[in-house]
Amino acid sequence: MSEEVTVESATEPTIETIVEKYVALRDKKAEIKKAYTAKVEAIDQAMDQLEAFIAAKLAELGVESMRTAAGTAFKTTRTSATVADWPMVLDWVRQNEQWDALEKRVNKTYVEAYRTENDDLPPGVNWTEEAVVQIRRT
Repeated sequence: MSEEVTVESATEPTIETIVEKYVALRDKKAEIKKAYTAKVEAIDQAMDQLEAFIAAKLAELGVESMRTAAGTAFKTTRTSATVADWPMVLDWVRQNEQWDALEKRVNKTYVEAYRTENDDLPPGVNWTEEAVVQIRRT
């Protein structure tokens, strides 16, 4: 896809013209993103079906991998860790001093509320604000 998006230059563009162009570009971006997402979902579904077929063949043949001229198919294990009970996990972390079990970041919503209530930040926390321009459709 080689669509070119240009921003027309004028000697004295009005804010209305600029906002109109911005909204049009944002709409085009959303349209492209939606089409992309739909295409990728279709590809992902096809890949899932092919993967299921290969997994069944590997199981049927009792092998861990199969090499072909096109590539090698092999079984692997995908892992993830999620929290089922935060209070239980936090108690365990504290009691056993296993702080490495947690990610090192703070909750932005909590920090924002703390900052509002205390006119200060929790110790060791940074806060950054950046002025940005946003455009809302009329």
